[in-house]
Amino acid sequence: MSPVDDSAANVACRFVRGRNALLCAADFGPVFMDFYLHLGQTGVVLAQGMDEKLKTLLAALALHAAAQPRTLTCAWTVHLEDAGVNLFAVAENPSGLVTGQAFERQVRAVGGNVLHAETAGPDGLRRRSSVEFAGGDLLAAAAAFYGSSEQRGARYFRLGGDAFALLVAQPDADLDWLQSVGTEEIDQLCLDGKPPLETRVYRFGCGCTAGKIAEAIAPALRGDLDAIFGGDSHIRVSCPRCGARHELEKSQLAP
Repeated sequence: MSPVDDSAANVACRFVRGRNALLCAADFGPVFMDFYLHLGQTGVVLAQGMDEKLKTLLAALALHAAAQPRTLTCAWTVHLEDAGVNLFAVAENPSGLVTGQAFERQVRAVGGNVLHAETAGPDGLRRRSSVEFAGGDLLAAAAAFYGSSEQRGARYFRLGGDAFALLVAQPDADLDWLQSVGTEEIDQLCLDGKPPLETRVYRFGCGCTAGKIAEAIAPALRGDLDAIFGGDSHIRVSCPRCGARHELEKSQLAP
């Protein structure tokens, strides 16, 4: 079991006996605080309400990742048709990092709201799926993803403040109870005093560097470096995961 870290979200994972369900819950206050610090450092100003939606997506994805094997990395992209926004989040189980950003420009209309999911493992294989959903409730969209792509029941709960919980059906789960249980009972299960099966620690961060960005984009740019740089000594490139901007020199992209 991982030690408790006050600077991160400590996702406690419990098996609900008699119901055959996995309960993952955490206070994401530390993650949200670092998220806002990141917005300030990068100078990003989100459209009204998008910060709350992105925070919800970060929490929902981290809880989902906590219910997955420790070797996996999970990424979700949510397209909100009416808002013309794509929200992206990624949770890395090996590093415990969770990050994301909102794309609010040149977002292509697709006719409805969609959640795209991608899971990657150490073997390099990637599993992709998607689910359409109505309305703007991202927790409901995440639960719909479970029913469609994971083929098992799940529910998300807001526990007050910055705390969230995920309840996921396991084999022979009591599905009637899972669909009817309320937030108050979930709260009590989280506070039953018994140690969790395990605790997963997640903090907001990307781990991107100028070197990593250069390595990723170099193959696509090497044929045009003179045109791209012109007379400049460097270019500025945004990280596709967190939006942080990095200065790259021409020598970093040259063969």
